[in-house]
Amino acid sequence: MVRHTAGLMAEPAGRRLGGVAQEGSDTMARRIFYGSEDSQHGHFYPGDADKPLITLVHGGYWRNLYSMSMESKVAKDLNDRGYPVWNIEYRRVGEPGVVWPILGDDVLAAIDYGTAKLAKNAGHIVAAHSAGATLAVWAAAQRPDLLGVISRGGVLDLIERGDGDQSMRLLFDLAPNANQRLIKRTFAQASPVAAMPFTTRVRALHGRLDEQVPYQLSEWFLSQAQENGMDATLTMIEGEGHDDFLEPGSEGHAATVAAIEELSAR
Repeated sequence: MVRHTAGLMAEPAGRRLGGVAQEGSDTMARRIFYGSEDSQHGHFYPGDADKPLITLVHGGYWRNLYSMSMESKVAKDLNDRGYPVWNIEYRRVGEPGVVWPILGDDVLAAIDYGTAKLAKNAGHIVAAHSAGATLAVWAAAQRPDLLGVISRGGVLDLIERGDGDQSMRLLFDLAPNANQRLIKRTFAQASPVAAMPFTTRVRALHGRLDEQVPYQLSEWFLSQAQENGMDATLTMIEGEGHDDFLEPGSEGHAATVAAIEELSAR
């Protein structure tokens, strides 16, 4: 199912620091460590008990040049709507020794921490952007207790994405002369399509004008999900691109909120 939009408008484990103000935020968020490594932490915004926890997973080519601050404005907006928000960090390529599956395992651990320690009886939804959606959907495939996962401009199939992407080669520490069979087999380890079928609901959102991650990748994911009998939909955001999802005033963010409301209702 493809939707086209033209006018959508407890005690934590490990270490913990006190309240940390997010950029542009008048609400204090708690910085909580879900593991023992420096990057295994997140900012938690408490919300209404009758709303599901929203875990945010940022993108950025899986590299440590980018951080969870990319999702700060989205986290603040969702929290202002009453949602408890868990904006997570994870170890990324560029940190010593970090390659796949460390990134995926961190996201899975952060999701599990959120479910066990932060979510109330209203459930748990994961929303991720770009390369973060690769990790989030891969993790969500292993967690059928989630209400659903939302991909925003996500890289949803590494195999279909091709072998020329330097970010993917760095993610898997592949040599420049790696053969095609090894590349495909390696990429499949983290590809959400390769995890099919799974029962966690997927709501893919993609900007028609996305020049970084082609929207056809989400269309391909949807076609494969439908062939596997999964509960998955694609909403195409007309007139917007890749990073518009990070702006609360965008059509992409409005579609994100709509997907959260839909997943929360059942």
